[in-house]
Amino acid sequence: MKKLIILSLFCVVGNLTFAQKKIYPLIKGGGGMFEVPEATPIADKKMKYKLIVDLSKASDKPDSVNASLDKLARLVNAHIEAGVPKENIDVVGVFHFLGTPVILEDEAYKKKFGMANPNTALINELGKNGVRFFVCGQSLRARKLVDEKRNENIKVAQSALITFSTFQSKGYALILP
Repeated sequence: MKKLIILSLFCVVGNLTFAQKKIYPLIKGGGGMFEVPEATPIADKKMKYKLIVDLSKASDKPDSVNASLDKLARLVNAHIEAGVPKENIDVVGVFHFLGTPVILEDEAYKKKFGMANPNTALINELGKNGVRFFVCGQSLRARKLVDEKRNENIKVAQSALITFSTFQSKGYALILP
């Protein structure tokens, strides 16, 4: 029995030491991913990627990073990890519907949710790395957020629908995280 317990502990500890850690190739504040050395190469390192990401989902909890925003960061990190140069990745994020409050700057977010915006650092890091963000002006009005201060990385669009149709007409692929 004693040997069985020791063997079981060895297996548990052994599994913990071999647990794979997430990597953050470019965006360090989110979008963690696993290395997949056995993956068949798909990304075209010479291609210019034009991607528009729908950010319409609410955060699970006000104190957590928005899952769709984290997936946008993972999208960037995945392309970098696949060997696509940063200058070949053009990403646009569009906040609307339930995702609209994510755009609030810290004080405005604090007024609404009682804490600083947990998305601020990730939005800022993505912005510094070339990701462009828009928020739907219709959603700002529908959610009564039009007069609230927004993160400086986010521009107001007339509507998410026009933003999607315009960028998709210019060849951007729509990503629905």
